[in-house]
Amino acid sequence: MTQLPILVPAANLAKSPSNVRTVGDPVADAQLEANIAVKGVRQNLIGVPVSRKKGHYRIIAGGRRLDAVHRLIEKGVFDADYQLAVLVLGNAKDAIETSLEENFFNLTMNPADTCRAFQDIIESEKKTPEDVAKRFGLTERFVRSRLRLADLADPIFEALRNGEITLNVAVAYASNSDRTKQAEVFELLKDGYYRANVNEIKRQLVEDTYVGSDPKALLVGRDAYIEAGGRVDLDLFTNSTTERWIDGDLLNRLVADKLAAAAEALREREGLAEVRIIPSNSCHLQRHLGPASAQGRHARTHGRATGASRGNRGRDRGCQRGLGRR
Repeated sequence: MTQLPILVPAANLAKSPSNVRTVGDPVADAQLEANIAVKGVRQNLIGVPVSRKKGHYRIIAGGRRLDAVHRLIEKGVFDADYQLAVLVLGNAKDAIETSLEENFFNLTMNPADTCRAFQDIIESEKKTPEDVAKRFGLTERFVRSRLRLADLADPIFEALRNGEITLNVAVAYASNSDRTKQAEVFELLKDGYYRANVNEIKRQLVEDTYVGSDPKALLVGRDAYIEAGGRVDLDLFTNSTTERWIDGDLLNRLVADKLAAAAEALREREGLAEVRIIPSNSCHLQRHLGPASAQGRHARTHGRATGASRGNRGRDRGCQRGLGRR
């Protein structure tokens, strides 16, 4: 007949010297404690009886869970009489082997599975990233980063699941939320020398994108950009100056429209024959004025025009030139 676990007060349990795990991880232990505080201990411990001390047991498998419960009792989260399920071994000689089996055959979750698990909890249980973070003793930033990985373009996510790319490479692709752009860069680099170079991946992803502090973005304005269908890439730590505007072509069109309108207003106000908008590195605003009543006279003024940085491809600036009537 198979023996069933029994309930034992945590106060009557102590870790056995036969427990093979002797080195812990404070961060992982804190995460486990946070989860147990919310959900309790769902997996039974394994122990052996303490000789001449009835009802007391030494735990050979589940020592981290037991330590977490003891800490929670000390903090007043659990009552002093909190009980744990313990499977009691009849033969103490199996203690070391059982402890090794408990620890040796543990398989760390694939990061792709972790990402989808967080996503499923949030969608099925209507939880927030903050809720998940508290439940598992994680930072909200960590949970959001994993949720972002869960939304990677399918080829990249499958490559992560199959071990074809590292977690760091996947995180680099997740630096841009545009799944189409992710897939394009992945296809471009996957068989090349830079396939695992996170800096090159990020560089490719920011091509044709702008940060919120870019002069082009400041010229157009966030509201106008979004109203025109522009997308903004946000995370927990971006603000209006560091957020990335990922529809660069749209922003360039809006800039062109706004400059064209400004040029036309200038032409009408100054009575000019034509005002041209000329991309230039000199960034000078040149206005050649030649009123019909004063032939040959002209004036030139210089001013700084709007500049923009496009991805990592350098900076370009725009200048306006007015050509007067003759």
